[in-house]
Amino acid sequence: MKAACIKECGVLIPSSDRMLVKGRDNMNKKNLLLSVALSGTMLMSNGITALTAQNAVYSPGVTVEKNTNPDWDADYTATFVYEDKDARDAERVTVSGNFQFYSLNDPVVKNYEKTADPSGAKVYSAYDYDKDNAMFNVSGGQNNDTPIYELEETGDERFEITLPLPGNQYFYDYTVEYSDGSKVTIQDPVNPSKKNSLTDHDSGHSVFYVGNSENTTAGQEYIYPRADGQTGKYEFIEYKDAHNTDEETQSLGVYLPYNYDPSKTYKTIYVSHGGGGNEAEWMEIGSLPNIMDNILAEKEAAESVVVTMDNSHFGWDYDLIAKNFKENIIPLIEERYSVSTKVEDRALCGLSMGALTTGTIMFSYTDMFGAYGNFSGTADPLICKDWELLKTKTVYLTGGNLDMAIQATQESGDSAFNRGKTVRAHEYLEELGVEHFYDLKYGSHDWGVWRDAFTTFVKDILWGYEYPGESTYQAGVTVEENINPAYDGDYITTFVYEDQDIKDAVKVTVSGNLQFYSKDDEAVKNYTQTLDFSQAKVYNAYEYKDGMFNTGYGLNNDTAIYELTETKDERFEITLPLPGNLYYYDYTVTYADGTTVTIQDPANPSLKNDYNNHDAGHSLVYVGSSKNTIDGQEYVYARDDNQKGTYSFVNYDAIDGTKQPLGIYLPYNYDATKSYKTIYVSHGGGGNEVEWMTIGAVPNIMNNLLADKEAAEAIVVTMDNTYFGWDYDQIKNNLMNHIIPFIEANYSVSTISNDRAFCGLSMGGLTTTSIYTTLADKFGYLGIWSATDPNTDISAIKNADKPTLLLAAGIVDYGKVGFTGNKDFAGLLANLDEAGIKYDYIETYGAHDWGTWRSLFTTFVKDYLWDIKEVKDEPTVNPGDTTKPVVSVKTGDNVDINGLLLISGLSLLGISIQYYCKAHRGH
Repeated sequence: MKAACIKECGVLIPSSDRMLVKGRDNMNKKNLLLSVALSGTMLMSNGITALTAQNAVYSPGVTVEKNTNPDWDADYTATFVYEDKDARDAERVTVSGNFQFYSLNDPVVKNYEKTADPSGAKVYSAYDYDKDNAMFNVSGGQNNDTPIYELEETGDERFEITLPLPGNQYFYDYTVEYSDGSKVTIQDPVNPSKKNSLTDHDSGHSVFYVGNSENTTAGQEYIYPRADGQTGKYEFIEYKDAHNTDEETQSLGVYLPYNYDPSKTYKTIYVSHGGGGNEAEWMEIGSLPNIMDNILAEKEAAESVVVTMDNSHFGWDYDLIAKNFKENIIPLIEERYSVSTKVEDRALCGLSMGALTTGTIMFSYTDMFGAYGNFSGTADPLICKDWELLKTKTVYLTGGNLDMAIQATQESGDSAFNRGKTVRAHEYLEELGVEHFYDLKYGSHDWGVWRDAFTTFVKDILWGYEYPGESTYQAGVTVEENINPAYDGDYITTFVYEDQDIKDAVKVTVSGNLQFYSKDDEAVKNYTQTLDFSQAKVYNAYEYKDGMFNTGYGLNNDTAIYELTETKDERFEITLPLPGNLYYYDYTVTYADGTTVTIQDPANPSLKNDYNNHDAGHSLVYVGSSKNTIDGQEYVYARDDNQKGTYSFVNYDAIDGTKQPLGIYLPYNYDATKSYKTIYVSHGGGGNEVEWMTIGAVPNIMNNLLADKEAAEAIVVTMDNTYFGWDYDQIKNNLMNHIIPFIEANYSVSTISNDRAFCGLSMGGLTTTSIYTTLADKFGYLGIWSATDPNTDISAIKNADKPTLLLAAGIVDYGKVGFTGNKDFAGLLANLDEAGIKYDYIETYGAHDWGTWRSLFTTFVKDYLWDIKEVKDEPTVNPGDTTKPVVSVKTGDNVDINGLLLISGLSLLGISIQYYCKAHRGH
């Protein structure tokens, strides 16, 4: 700042006491001048050219980047941009927060634990941060010398500054001075603190993160948000407290671990803020959810529910607070959440005034909790009512190495002022033989210390990670009826994976068609019109509600991934509540050496074609029965009587002279003296002849339809079109001149074209479209599903009105745009309408996945193909109930939706779908 400001502030500081900071940027732009003003703070000013070496244009808020300025030692830079929207004219803006540093090498800092005197400790600004000088940051200058950084006005009421900072979580506030002489201190309007909507409470400051768990200030490694989805959630709830006389309610913050399961029993940790604080602080500036997520994901502590509260409401009447815990908070939590009611499974911790609260309960109401964490102070130990009981409890005392609450200013004496300080309390408990944990963190009376303290308390002092105990289930999948009313899924599916690799498995996740969507979701209902499902909400298995439908993948790259729990060395388990359906799944195993592999379940591999080892690409499990399953899947279950056909794989001579595979389904009691219809079925991109027979459930669907006389007897033929690189002309030539002749020569089938049907999904839908364009008279029925050529010229098709056409897709199927069109092209439906060709177009609840295609195959055979002479009045679909425990079971067009755009034009469309099919088989 300018020297004139120093004089105006009322104190003239000798030039020798002023700190002139030079060379802050490698452009040799403005120098930075630190000066001490009347307020006792340090004022920093800098021009934007010196602070943004790249001359970048930043949005309002805070932008964090890697530091490229060699004059600054911190690894990151944070650029603050404030744009004033007040009607008044903003003339000056400063920012302050925990942007000041002290050195562990400073003698004053080293001796503070004994002296409790910070006088003479040297404060460093962000620009003076020095990695080699063992620095740590604090929330304020210890001698009323907190650096205040002045932003440079770079545009009309737009102010900017860049600070070099090491990794940490930082809080900050702006002080804005207006031309009328008024001044206000505010949070960043574009980055306000998160509020509890029930109370409007927040943490009082704007907050942002710098760095990551591998590059941060010591003690802050666990504060960063996880990016792998293993994140719990927190909520605020209302309750009636011990102070309540007028029906007013108070609020609690409740953190629930990732995959919180009401059937399990959790520990509880109750956490108090300090003076002037509230229930919201620990959830944001305290980084409590992130800390818990990281500790639990690394299996470094027992799974726990964490509860925060507002003790400021009670005016720090510690006895009333204790009563409120006992009569209101603890009973509510133990009734509403699945937590242990044992005292030893409860912990209490708090900071500052919250530490006094913790200490009071620890000494006076000792039997209320099993463990106590006192951060930055405690209560007077002389109020302890039962020293022997206290000796059975877990006790932790901690604070900052520059913390005003760790040591009394007088050198000796047994006053409560001394005993309530961390260091003296530690000494006193030692003298009385009370075992406890004690340490000091780097910091002052601030949130950096308290985040570190909470991490230590949970990770190193409270309950260790508890293996839940090995179940009696065998490796594989076991399906049982759900008896837990908390879940809507009618079945419980337990996955057990036992790793046999010589490497050490440390983490296992399972994924598949295990995510769900609501039929009432506006994004789902409007997808045909909008072609946008970006706002569709995905639900996991625990959140499933009756009437939802599942998909083979998350519509917005949000596929549900479930982490298994290690129940003993390299044995992992998880139980998911699921509605009836045929599910596919894969395991992703992470090893101690950092390698990761995605595999089928070794105890339940997919069935293979022994000729070529083709399979469905995933393990499969049937859940439910024909009477209790997701809509459209009623016919997919295996029958438990003998009315079952057979399927096998055979080889034929293909167009290029090679032996290629076919899958052949023969109806129950196949009779070579009869003449059967034929249904030719194509897979999608990346698929093969096995898929429809396994994940597609064709044998089960046909068995059920034929047993109930809901379809004409037919042979079903599957083939491998991937082999031909989706060259449709070659595929059609091979079909007409090799596959069909082979079938008609070796099986008792009709050779009449009207007795043939062809259908296919995705790339198989494009194949069927191509067949329609040139071979319409060779088939009586065509099923084109989940992809087509929107530019098909119907006028060029001979016999276009001959085959019965069933066009179809899933309701949120990205492949349906070829049928319905978009702003760039009309779509196949419009083309058929214009040509006057009859067809049916239907949609089923699903996406570009096997649930959709099984449903469509069922509908095609049952409702569109050949009539039969006898149909029972009451069908008796009898797939059998698979709710009995099963161990081995197994699963799709393996198309990932990432980035797929259905392009007008058959060749481009085909290339697009083929590429994505290869990327991810088995949805």
